[in-house]
Parts: sequence; structure tokens; C-alpha cells
Amino acid sequence: MHFNIQRLVDDLGGATAVAKQVGIGRTVPYGWVRRSFISSHHLSLIKEANPLLDINCYFEHEDAHDTDNLGCST
Repeated sequence: MHFNIQRLVDDLGGATAVAKQVGIGRTVPYGWVRRSFISSHHLSLIKEANPLLDINCYFEHEDAHDTDNLGCST
């Protein structure tokens, strides 16, 4: 499984919006995407700012050719 950080950031309004929500510099989310890593601390801040967000939706299968890559029911 892979955690799609780019889609998470996009769904939350972009890097600047996410940064404002969690009180970090606006370039930090770009680093998450570039490194393909986000800390549990930042995930918890995102969840606190967006309590209805289903984090499970951002887990995807590694196979890029998989047509059902979403971790949520649609």
C-alpha cells in the first residue's frame, strides 16, 4: 500500500491551505510530497483540523495499473 500525500494535500485545498490549517510553513507540504513521507504528528494535526476526514481514503495499492486504487467505498 501507498499513502497518496499529493491527493490528501490537493483535497484539503493545496499546500498553503494545509499549512495554515496546521500552523506550519507553506513549503512543508511540498516536502512531504517530494519525500513521500508525512509524520504521524502532522497527520494528527491534519485530522484535528479536519475531524471528518477519512485518512483511509488516501491509502492506495502499489500497482499503478490498478483501476480501483481508492481505499474508500464510493
